[in-house]
Amino acid sequence: MKRADRLLFRGMLGYSTLVLFVLLALMFVANLIAKSGGPGHGSWDMGKLVTYISLQLPDLAYNLIPLALLLGALIWVSLLNSHSELVALRMSGWSLWRLQRPLLWVGLWGALLTFALGEWVVPYTAPAAEAIWANGGQGSGFQALPDGGVWLRQGDQLIQIRAIAADGRRLEGLRIVITTPSLDAVTRMLDAREALYRDGAWQLQGVQSHVLGAQRIVSTTLVQQPWDVRLDPGTLRSFSHPTRTMTLPALWESYQNLQGSVLSMNRFALAFWKRVTYPWVGLVMIWLVVPLVTRNPRGGGLAGRILMGLVLGLAFHFLTEMSGFISISGGIPPVFATVFPLALFASIAWGLQRYYR
Repeated sequence: MKRADRLLFRGMLGYSTLVLFVLLALMFVANLIAKSGGPGHGSWDMGKLVTYISLQLPDLAYNLIPLALLLGALIWVSLLNSHSELVALRMSGWSLWRLQRPLLWVGLWGALLTFALGEWVVPYTAPAAEAIWANGGQGSGFQALPDGGVWLRQGDQLIQIRAIAADGRRLEGLRIVITTPSLDAVTRMLDAREALYRDGAWQLQGVQSHVLGAQRIVSTTLVQQPWDVRLDPGTLRSFSHPTRTMTLPALWESYQNLQGSVLSMNRFALAFWKRVTYPWVGLVMIWLVVPLVTRNPRGGGLAGRILMGLVLGLAFHFLTEMSGFISISGGIPPVFATVFPLALFASIAWGLQRYYR
């Protein structure tokens, strides 16, 4: 890497990191003030408050990294322009693409960090924060699922779960409907008080069994019985929290297995494709704004360019949210709702690259 490449790379990385830390610090202080009163139940003190807000920081960072990359690029390129470094590089024969390459490497690092946070950090820290808030710092316990629970299908079993413990290894209020392989008749129904996951297998507790025969229904009561089903505790844990805390495999499995309305299935599909596309937003934003600044070095000043970055970020967010609402209602496919805003901004960036090259 040449000296100029290192200069561009370090400056972009430094300013993007600085912007991210400033945004996180502002959000931390704002949440500290907003949540200082506690959830209104259970014990609440400064230690639990700081722990709760700290566990939310990875989720905040996940959402703020693209904006930090956008503002970092605007600030760094504007500063270089103000001292004519970019003019010197262009005069020495650097193309616009050659100029952007070190900046896009930082954007790629940001995309990988965003993906890592979404897959391996937020699915654990966000539910832990929600459990602290829901229980007033007193532990986890069961969390009731909305709308009477969630329905899943596993082979010939239709399963209703009404509540899930925070670790996903305990389920409460189960109804299991066992059907024929063709799903045209019900052969057995089970109502269980709870289910426990131990040593890689599920065990039902407090079971009411109803076998549907040709002439009569045979009912029995069991203290416990094995449950032959493939349900991953990690996936189940995510059901009790928003889709943003679910991993990509859990989102895809939920979309495939969930038995419900189109709205419910589209919600999981939309969350899945958002998780796939969102890490690349920062890269597209860098690609979009660099030609605007390099071709207009004195237009608007640093404050004006920061305002331009905020407007671009808000426009992308608004477009994404609107297409998401339309997708959930069944108006457009979830994959189109997430790919279209990114593709639109990428096409604008490509057009600017062609125009200003």
